[in-house]
Amino acid sequence: MSKMHETDLTGQVAVITGASRGLGRAFAISLAEKGASVGIVARSATGLKEVGSIIRNAGGHAVEASCDLLDEQSIGEAIEYIEGRLGNIDILINNAGVAGPTGPDWTLDAKEWWKVFEVNVLGQFLVSKAVISGMAKRGKGRVVNVSSAAAGYPSANYSAYCASKAALTMWTECLADEAARHGVKVLAYHPGTVRTDMTEYSAGQPEKDNPIVNFIRDAFEEGSDTPIERAVESLVFVASGGADDLPGVQIDVDVDHKEWKTKSAEIKDKELYVIRIRGLEN
Repeated sequence: MSKMHETDLTGQVAVITGASRGLGRAFAISLAEKGASVGIVARSATGLKEVGSIIRNAGGHAVEASCDLLDEQSIGEAIEYIEGRLGNIDILINNAGVAGPTGPDWTLDAKEWWKVFEVNVLGQFLVSKAVISGMAKRGKGRVVNVSSAAAGYPSANYSAYCASKAALTMWTECLADEAARHGVKVLAYHPGTVRTDMTEYSAGQPEKDNPIVNFIRDAFEEGSDTPIERAVESLVFVASGGADDLPGVQIDVDVDHKEWKTKSAEIKDKELYVIRIRGLEN
């Protein structure tokens, strides 16, 4: 991968959901290191306090806001609190998500299955609604929805997760078209196979013929998983405007930053709205 341009986010305000652990935690710390003031959001007040302390101890600016990402009022209060402390939001990273129940659909609890859609799609919709309204009025802003390769790869026993990520990707395309008219950039970002609680859980499943499980397990065993540093670097690149020429596109960590720039016209001309692990599709 090409070396990323030096990024300075001084003076900008970024909000990251699901920031109490895993990738969200790493995203928040890195954005703060680049100079952004960060509003970190999650259910776990304890986890947020720890991340906020790390950022402040390193000389950064962070505000924690614990809230229910499925409650519109709770989200509104959290966003209002963050903006009251840090100022208008320039960047939103919709990172919160869950894997949900696994197994044949007819054996699953319907409420648990639907909960995956609520967190992975409705939750991102509600947070975006609360944040983009202000961005649109100001005529600028950037939203990055963290997606997954599962959006384009059906996998038995993971229907809720795959379908929710596919819905998230399509919604991102729709939202990007709507928001672009108001100066707001919206993209989806696939960080690759990073070792997190979610991927470790999937890799530990007993299935032998499940595409997603095998892909994650093989990546871990072969050492081809994405280092969290690389996933974070690419996210910061996107969040800072490095892929603004590709609104609505699902950006993949395995595609070189240069390709996002040099092939943006080709991607749009051929309507290649999703850049997958395989690279640019023909």
